[in-house]
Amino acid sequence: MDPAEVVIALAEQLRSAVLPHIGSPGARASAGRAHSGDVTFAIDEVAERALEEFVAATSGRLAYFSEDRGLVGPRQPEGILLVDPIDGTRGAMCGLESCVASVAWVDPVPDARLRDVRFACVRELRGDLVFTARRGMGAEVRTAFGDARPIALSTVAEPHLMRWNLDIVGRPARLIAGAAEELMDASSKTGAVFMLNSIAFSVTRLLTGQLDAAVDPGTRLLREVPGAREQFLRLGGGTPMALFPYDIAAVLLIATEAGAVVTDAWGRDLSDVPAFDCSEANGQSMVAAANHQLHARILEALGRGIAKLRGDTE
Repeated sequence: MDPAEVVIALAEQLRSAVLPHIGSPGARASAGRAHSGDVTFAIDEVAERALEEFVAATSGRLAYFSEDRGLVGPRQPEGILLVDPIDGTRGAMCGLESCVASVAWVDPVPDARLRDVRFACVRELRGDLVFTARRGMGAEVRTAFGDARPIALSTVAEPHLMRWNLDIVGRPARLIAGAAEELMDASSKTGAVFMLNSIAFSVTRLLTGQLDAAVDPGTRLLREVPGAREQFLRLGGGTPMALFPYDIAAVLLIATEAGAVVTDAWGRDLSDVPAFDCSEANGQSMVAAANHQLHARILEALGRGIAKLRGDTE
């Protein structure tokens, strides 16, 4: 099986299944809770069924891992699809553009890590752009009709000029605002601050040149700020919300192959993250930027904000 053909075909099938439901009143109905602790909405169930049907049609040759189902499939598959069928469910429910299907092919190796993602696709659900990458061979942006679009990483290096996304779902507002206060104050007028509720949508906007950065410091706050875990547990209904491998696997490969800089909120490489672990211990954070200079300045500002929240006096 060709990983590229499989991944792109699944992304298209997910879009076809979900598109009629985007923005519809029925999409907002609650359908339970996912493994991650996030709410599962009716539109998520539509996407999960489309994923199940796609994999079933491969006659046992593939396995998959998704937010709602966990790991499903044979013991010795040809490949494992690491999938967020809708990244940006809240945007999809409201009929907004900020929703995508995120699909990554992981080679079935022991103790698979995100570095074992071989091919990835992020497919806009409302729009027509398709973002793909093959490890070691770069990234591409195309329309659904196959027309190539240029990758347009920005050269903005100053936080006061940056256009960026801050992830907030299930993260305590006081802590998120405290960590990002310096960045928000610097950029809210001369740049732009968004809360788009989709990490894959946000990071792919770096490739189009629409955004300069995407930031989710949640897990760093969870682990460093006294009392933070209790706040995360309260908002998550007993499970701290975070980025998990299915959220970031595809867009991590796509963004890095395109030349963007992507780390966690400490500045650490994400390639060693276990691919199929959704435990609290494997929750992740992210700082993605269009260039190294901006990435470094974001990390510095977050560090100062988090130090204040910790009560550091140095």
